Amino acid sequence: MEAMYKLQNDKRVLIEKAQINFKKAPKDRITKIYVETRLESLEALWKEFLSTHNNIVQNASDVQRKSDKYFVDDIYDITEELYIFHKIQLKEVLNKFGYYSSDPKSKTNDHSTSNSVKLPKICIPKFSGNYAEWTTFKDLFTSLVHKNDTLEDVQKMHYLKGLLLGEAEQLVRHIAVTSDNYKECWSLLHSRYNNKRFLSNCLLKRLLSQANIIESSSSIKGLLDTTMECLNGLKNLGIDISTWDIIIIHIISSKLDFESRKQWETKLSSKDELPVLLEFKDFLEARFRALEFLNAGTNKPTASVIKKATTHHVISSDNKPNEVTCPFCKEGHKIAHCKKFAKESYEARHNFVQTRRLCFNCLNSNHSIKFCRHNGSCRICKRRHHSLLHPQSVSNSAVPNENSHIATEVKSAVSRVQASFSEDEPSPSNLVSYFSKGSLPKQVLLATALVEAQTRSGSTQLLRVLLDQGSQASFIAESAVQLLGLKKTPVKTVISGIGGEKSAFASKYSVTVTIHSRLDPSFSIQVHAFVLGSITSILPSKKLEVFIWPELTQITLADPDFHTPSKIDILLGAEIYGQVLRDGLIKSSPNAPIAQNTVLGWILSGQISTSDDPIHCHHVIHSMSDQADDNALLRQFWEIESVIPDQKILSDEEQRCENIFAQTTHRDKEGRYVVNLPFRDQDPQCQYGSSRDLAIRRFHLLENKFKRNPEIKARYSQVFQEYIDLGHMEPVPSDELNNISAVYLPHHAVVREDKTTTKVRIVFDASMKGLNGVSLNDDLMVGPRLQPPLRHIIMRWRMHPISLCADIVKMYRQVKVSSEHAEFQRVVWRDDPESVIKEYKLVRVTFGTAAAPYLAVKSLQQVAIDEGGSYPDVSEIIKNDFYVDDLMTGCQTVDQGLHLHERLTEVLTKGKFPLQKWVSSCNELNKRIQGHAERTKQKEEQERDIKLDSVVKILGISWDRQSDECKYSVQLPPQQFPVTKRRVISDIARLFDPLGWVAPCIIISKIFIQKLWLSGLDWDAELTPDLLSEWETYRASLVETNKISIPRWINTKSDDSLMELHGFCDASIAAYAAVVYVRTIDAEGKIHVNLITARTKVAPVKQQSVPRLELMGAVLLSELIIEVAKVMKISPPHIRAWTDSSIVLAWLSKHPSHWTTFVGNRVSTILSRIDNSHWAHVQSTHNPADLASRGLTPQELACSSLWSQGPPWLHEETIEYSRPKSIVTNTEKRTIKVHVATETQQEVPVWKYKTQQKHV
Repeated sequence: MEAMYKLQNDKRVLIEKAQINFKKAPKDRITKIYVETRLESLEALWKEFLSTHNNIVQNASDVQRKSDKYFVDDIYDITEELYIFHKIQLKEVLNKFGYYSSDPKSKTNDHSTSNSVKLPKICIPKFSGNYAEWTTFKDLFTSLVHKNDTLEDVQKMHYLKGLLLGEAEQLVRHIAVTSDNYKECWSLLHSRYNNKRFLSNCLLKRLLSQANIIESSSSIKGLLDTTMECLNGLKNLGIDISTWDIIIIHIISSKLDFESRKQWETKLSSKDELPVLLEFKDFLEARFRALEFLNAGTNKPTASVIKKATTHHVISSDNKPNEVTCPFCKEGHKIAHCKKFAKESYEARHNFVQTRRLCFNCLNSNHSIKFCRHNGSCRICKRRHHSLLHPQSVSNSAVPNENSHIATEVKSAVSRVQASFSEDEPSPSNLVSYFSKGSLPKQVLLATALVEAQTRSGSTQLLRVLLDQGSQASFIAESAVQLLGLKKTPVKTVISGIGGEKSAFASKYSVTVTIHSRLDPSFSIQVHAFVLGSITSILPSKKLEVFIWPELTQITLADPDFHTPSKIDILLGAEIYGQVLRDGLIKSSPNAPIAQNTVLGWILSGQISTSDDPIHCHHVIHSMSDQADDNALLRQFWEIESVIPDQKILSDEEQRCENIFAQTTHRDKEGRYVVNLPFRDQDPQCQYGSSRDLAIRRFHLLENKFKRNPEIKARYSQVFQEYIDLGHMEPVPSDELNNISAVYLPHHAVVREDKTTTKVRIVFDASMKGLNGVSLNDDLMVGPRLQPPLRHIIMRWRMHPISLCADIVKMYRQVKVSSEHAEFQRVVWRDDPESVIKEYKLVRVTFGTAAAPYLAVKSLQQVAIDEGGSYPDVSEIIKNDFYVDDLMTGCQTVDQGLHLHERLTEVLTKGKFPLQKWVSSCNELNKRIQGHAERTKQKEEQERDIKLDSVVKILGISWDRQSDECKYSVQLPPQQFPVTKRRVISDIARLFDPLGWVAPCIIISKIFIQKLWLSGLDWDAELTPDLLSEWETYRASLVETNKISIPRWINTKSDDSLMELHGFCDASIAAYAAVVYVRTIDAEGKIHVNLITARTKVAPVKQQSVPRLELMGAVLLSELIIEVAKVMKISPPHIRAWTDSSIVLAWLSKHPSHWTTFVGNRVSTILSRIDNSHWAHVQSTHNPADLASRGLTPQELACSSLWSQGPPWLHEETIEYSRPKSIVTNTEKRTIKVHVATETQQEVPVWKYKTQQKHV
C-alpha cells in the first residue's frame, strides 16, 4: 500500500506541476497543437491515477481508511480538483482556437466559417450584486454557459464562481465547487437577484434621477439612450408602459437644455393632441444629429484638464532629425546647418538670403527680421543678425544658439507625458531633469558599462547600465525586469520636472536587483530601482570611431562596445555611482573623453568630436527626490469628520488567511497549537531568493557591533541560548543543510530597559529581500484584526470594582510552526566569533514576521473556543479582554477574582499559554493569588507569577494600584536643536492619550500642527521665531500633565439601569470636540460622575461657520456616545446628548430635507443614532466640551472639576432637560427657487412699411 500511496502522490505532484508549468509557458509557445498535447498528457496522468486509486480502495481495510494519510488528507479529492481545474484551463485556451463548438452537430460548419470570418470573443461581464446588472449577466450566462450542454456542471460551477464579485460572491462563498452544488448555487443567485420589484425600482430610480443636461450632442444622446434602456428593461419585466408616454415626455423634457426644450415646445405649439413617445424620440435623435453636424464643422479649442498634483519620473527622447529642406542645397536640414552654405563667401551668403527674402536673424523664410521672434543674435558682435551673415565671419561651422529653447522643449515633453495619465495617480512627487544637447558637430559621451544582473532563479544576464551622478534614484527598463523575472512592488513617489514643473509618470513599481562586476567577481551590490518603460534612447546616437583615442587602448573598458549605439537597461544613480568608483583618472586632449576607473571597469564620458552631420538629440537624464507626501498625513487632523463603520467586512485576502488557519491548524500531543504560515501563493517566491549569504553578511555586521558593546552581547547570547533550551529553536540536521529553498532571517537586538522581564529582545528581520527582491514578509498575509480596539478594553476594565491584570509568557513562542514551514525561518548563530557558524530553524511563531500577531492571537482565541465551553465567562474574557498578550479584566468580589484566576489559568494552560505577572487593585486578592501560587508552583514560577509594584504600566497607561488611579505620563526626550517641523511632530506623536482624558491639552498640539502645515515649512527647516516661541512654551508645560490622574473604577455595577451616559459637544473657530461621562447611582443612592472618553478635531482649513462646526461636533458626539454605549452595554433610553447651540437644536428638530445638503446629511446621521428627544440645551459655562474645543494648559486642566466630573448639576438627584421654547432658524434652510418665463407678443406697426412685401 505504501508503494501505491507514493505513486499517487507522485502523480498528484505531476498534475500540479503541469498546471504551474503551463502558466509559465511563453505566449508564443501556446499553439493549438501544444495545448492539445498537454491535454492528452493530462488525461493519461489522470487515467493512471484513477486506476491506482481503484486498486487502493479495493485493498484498503476500514482501519486504513480512517488512519492512512491518503484517506485522511483526501488526496483523491484534492487531485481531482487539480485535474478538473487544469482541464478547464486547457479547454478554455482551445476554445480560443475554435477547437470546441457549443453545438456538436455544427462543428464542421463552424470550423469552416471560422476560417473565413474570425468573430470577436464573447466576454461575460462579472456580476457584483448590483440589481441593475443582473438581467444582462443572467441572459449572457444562461445562453453561453447554463444552457451549454457540452459543459459539465462542475465546469459551469467554476465559470459561475469566477464571474462573481462582492456581495454576490459572498452569497455563494460557502458552497463548494462540485457538480451537485451547481444547480443550488444558480438557484440561490436567481432567487436573490431575479426580483422584479427590486429590478423595477433600480430601473425607475435610474430613469428619474438623470441630471439636467447642457446643449451638446453627447448629452442629449446619453439622456435618450438611458431613457430607452430603462423603459425597455421595465417592458422586459412584464410591466405595461404603453400609457406612460406623456409622463415620460414631461419628465425627460424637463431635463433638456433651454434651447432644446424651446424647440420641442415650438414643435408642439401647433398641435392640440398629446405627444407620443416615438415622436419625442425622433425629435431628440434629430436634435443630437444636428448638433453633431454643427460641432463637426467648428474646431473649438479644447480646455486643458487640470489634474491632480501627481509626481512621476519623466524621460524625453527625440532622435528624429527635423523634416525640413535646405533652400540652398535642397537636402534635409536647415540652412543654418548647411555645410555648403557655410563654405560660401560672406557676399554670396548675404546675397542668397536677400534674394530668397529669408530672415537675416534666424534664416527662416516665413517672416522678415522685423518680425523675428528668435532670441538669438550674432555670436561675434551680438547684433541682430545671424552669425553666418557677420561681415568679418570666416567660420565654416557657426550655428545658431538654440539653448534658449531647451527649457521650452523639455517642458513641452513633460506636458505631453502628463496629458497621457489619469487623474487617480498615486501621489505628488519631485523630479529634477538634466540634459545634454548636441547641436554642434560634437557629441557628449555618457558613461556606460556592462554588468551581470542576477535573475530570479540565480543565474545572470548581461545588461548595459548608464551611470548618472545627477540622479538621486536608480531606474530599470521594463524589458530588463521581465528578462530577469524580478518581482515588482507598488510605490508612490514625488517628482518635479525642469523649471519646477510637476509631472505625472507611469512608474508605479520598484524592484531590487543584484548586479555583479564582470571584472571583479567579489563585487556585487543590491540596487533598488524604479521601473520605467524605457530609460532613454539608444546611446550613443551614432557609431563612433574608436581609433580617435589611442590612449584608451591600454585600459579595460567597462563597456567595450561604448562606440556602438545600443539601448540602456539600467540607470544607476548617484548613490550607486559613489560605491563603484576607484582611484584612477585619464584625461588627454580637450576633444577626447575622460576615463574613470571603477569596479565595473574604466568608464568613458565627456565631449567628443565627429566629422559627420550633427544629429539633433536631447537626452534627458533625471534626478528624483523620493519622499512621500507626509503633509497629507497632517491634513487628517482637520479633515471633516468621517464615520467609521461598525463592522468591518473581511477582504478576500483576510478571508483566505482565516481559511488557511481553519484548514491547517492542529494541536500536538501536549495540546499546543501548530500552525502553517499563511502564504499568499502556494509557491512562495522568497524561497528562491538565496537569502543565506545575505543573512551571514548581516550576522557579521552584528558581531562587529557586539565587539563595541560586550554587555549587550552577553544578554543577546542568553536569549539565544534560552531559545535553544526551551526548544523554540532547533539545529538544522546535517542532511538538510543544502536545502536551497530554505529562507534565512537576519536578526538584531532591541533593548528595552523599562521592561521588568526581557530587557533584550531578538527581532528577526523577515522583511529582508533575497537576491530576487522578495522577502518572507512579502509572501505572507497579515490577516484580519481579531481583538477589540484598545480603547474598548480600557473602558470595560474601568467598569470592574476590582481590577485583575496579567500577561502571557512569551506569547508568540507558545505557538508552534509546522515542520514544513519552519524551513522559512532559518537563522545563523554562534556564541564565539572563533567558532563555526551554525544554522538553526525557528519552530515557533517568530517576532518580526508579518503574520506573527495574527497567528498568536488567533491561536489564543481558538483556546477559548476549544477549551472554554465549560466556562463561558472565561471564554468571553479571552476573546474580549486581551490586547495581544496583555489581560485587563476584573471582578465584583475577591472570591470571584480568585475563581477567575484559577479558571483562566486552567483553560489557557491547556493551550500552552501560561499567564504571569498577576496584579490586582485589591490587596487581599493579591495575597490569595500569591498563596495559590506558593501551594502549586515552584519558587521561580511564583516570582514570575506575581507583580506587586505600586505603579504598573500596562498598555501604555500608568496605573497606581494602591490608589486605583490612572495617571497620565509624558516622557519627552531633551529638546534638540535646531527645532524643525520633523522634531516637533516626533514629540507630539509621543503624547499617548487613547481615550482623550487630557484632550484639552492635546488639542493645542493638533492646532499647532495645522499652523505648521499652513506655514509651508519644509520638514527639516527651522521654525520661525513666533512658532518656536509658541512651541517651547507648550512643550515646557507638558511636564505638568504628570500631575493629572483619574479614577480607574467608575463606580459601575452589573445593573445598567443605574447607569446613564451624558455626552457634550461644542466648537470654536479652531476646533470641535465631544466628551462622554457616565452617571451612576450606587445602592446607597449616592451619585457618581466619571469621565469616560473624549475626542477632538481641528477645524478645517477652509473656513466654516461656527454653527456648522457645532453641528460637526454633534456628529462626533453621536458617534462617540454610541460607541461607549455598545461597549458598556447601556440601552438608548439612558443616553443624553447636550449642546449649547440653539441653532443645532433647531436643525435637529426638523426633517433633514428641510435643510441644505451639508446640514441635512449630518442631521440625518445624528438622528439615526440619537433621537431628537434625547438632545437638550446646556449653558456654555457648564459645557465641558467647551474646554476641549478651545484648549487648556496642563496646569488649568489639573484644576478643572468641570472636565474631570462634568457640570455640577449632573451630581443632583433630578436633572432638568431644557430646550429653548421656540426653536426657529432660517440658517442653512433649503430654498426653492421658481423661475417664470413669459412671452409677450408685440404688434408690428404696419404704418412704418411702405409695401406689404416688406412687412412680411
